[in-house]
Amino acid sequence: MLSKVALVALLAAAPGAVMAQESITVATYGGEWGAAMQACIIDPFTRDTSIRVVPEPGVSGVTLSKLRQQKDAPTLDAVWIDGGVSEIAAGDGVIASVDLTKVPAVSGMIPEGVYKGADGKIFALSTGFYSLGLAYNARDIKQAPVSWLDLWKPEFAGAVTFPSPSNAMGVPFIVHLAGLTGGSIDNVTPAFEKLKQLKVAAYFDTAGAGTNLFQSGEVVVGAHYASSAYALRDQKLPIAFVVPKEGAIGGDIRLHLVANSKKQALAEKFMNYAIGTAPAQCMAERIYVGPATTNVTLSENAKQRMPWGADGSIKSLALPDWVKINANRAAIIEAFNRTVVAKK
Repeated sequence: MLSKVALVALLAAAPGAVMAQESITVATYGGEWGAAMQACIIDPFTRDTSIRVVPEPGVSGVTLSKLRQQKDAPTLDAVWIDGGVSEIAAGDGVIASVDLTKVPAVSGMIPEGVYKGADGKIFALSTGFYSLGLAYNARDIKQAPVSWLDLWKPEFAGAVTFPSPSNAMGVPFIVHLAGLTGGSIDNVTPAFEKLKQLKVAAYFDTAGAGTNLFQSGEVVVGAHYASSAYALRDQKLPIAFVVPKEGAIGGDIRLHLVANSKKQALAEKFMNYAIGTAPAQCMAERIYVGPATTNVTLSENAKQRMPWGADGSIKSLALPDWVKINANRAAIIEAFNRTVVAKK
């Protein structure tokens, strides 16, 4: 009879000996977004490659803080971060450049989904676009709004909402409004003058808080996310979504490689998989994000719920200039608090 020591040695030498499973740690989102990433990207990747992915849910700002704190010895290997924060992370040097020989699926992406720094190197890849447009209660409003400026209609007074600057789309909303009212990203005063005239029920800091305002009936119209509006419709609430004639404001969820990761090769495999056709199709069908990958075939239901509208495309979205927005962010937030919040 073999001794325990001999048995262990025999098993270790056997061709079929069990090896430790390779794994990476990836920063994801929480809620329905994180669930979609798990179902559409993470689980299929592990199934197809046997590489385990440990998700670490969180918001982009917290993920950036972790990357800064762990710059020389990161525990994360790849991270999803929102546009805006993505550019800051790249500037901080906590993001690794994407090597096209290691992530060849980039060739199947639309140009708007590939982000390059001033040095021409790729620092992020999109895994889906979302938008901020006009959501409204179709039971209370018979004539659909068509313009951002419709929010100022007298019949909507006191029942309007829009995102505050602490929300990912809050500052882009202000900048976009400035462009519609004679200003620009360098002169947002016209936007604040306009916002002071808007009688709102409340601003919202998170998409969930905005959704709650519609669910409670406190608001009947406002600037809200397409995916959130469609989620309300799926709950049988009379909420509809419109892409304003001046364009919906676009954003996206971006995947990055972490600088100094000891598992960069595995992270590159994950990134290459994540931007593939099947994951993009799954994400579009599940949470209605617009694919950054070409040749994605969508159901009629998903086509109707794209962030750019049923007949639009990525060209229909007003995509923020995040570099300029980040440079002006602090001043815009301060001005919002001084001129809009103080007035309320």
